[in-house]
Amino acid sequence: MVAVRPCQCQRVMQPYVTFHLEWGRSVKICLRSGLAALGLVGLLSLAACSSSGTLAVSTPKSEPIPAGKMVALSVTSAGDEDSRDAAERLKNDLFGRLVSEGVFKQVVQTGQPADYRMTVALSGVEHVSQTARILLGVLAGSNELTADVTLVRATNGTVVEKFKVTGESASHPLSGENGIEDAIREAAAKTVQALK
Repeated sequence: MVAVRPCQCQRVMQPYVTFHLEWGRSVKICLRSGLAALGLVGLLSLAACSSSGTLAVSTPKSEPIPAGKMVALSVTSAGDEDSRDAAERLKNDLFGRLVSEGVFKQVVQTGQPADYRMTVALSGVEHVSQTARILLGVLAGSNELTADVTLVRATNGTVVEKFKVTGESASHPLSGENGIEDAIREAAAKTVQALK
């Protein structure tokens, strides 16, 4: 929460900004002019307006994936509700994207016959509720998702490629890309990018 009020610690009336942090503490910053206060509020309102993702390859692709192949997809997560929900959403997104983007001919459940096996292990899910986003704005942070992806040949278990993807939503409350689904979309897009 950001409040602009006159500074009481000085004789001269100056605006200041108070940041109320999660652990009950607050930080007060005195500003020299109202224009500076307006600039700071404007900067905070424009910060982080779009979602993004990253890709870090640990084992480069050893062979191209031939057209017409099938993959068995497994998405795992920690036991908490947010992680399980994110894993299910990521799995649904990948089921559609891997076929529609032409990476594989068909995606099947784990245990079914396939040419490749792909494991996506969610190692971190940071979910920010819309209530927190509205109350705290950009200070609430962004939704984040991190996953370790391994693609192996089903016949002999040889690792074809191994990488880590992250997805991050916008942190601005008025952005159209500030939900957990935006972080999931970014992670799925980076997964497809790595496999192409």
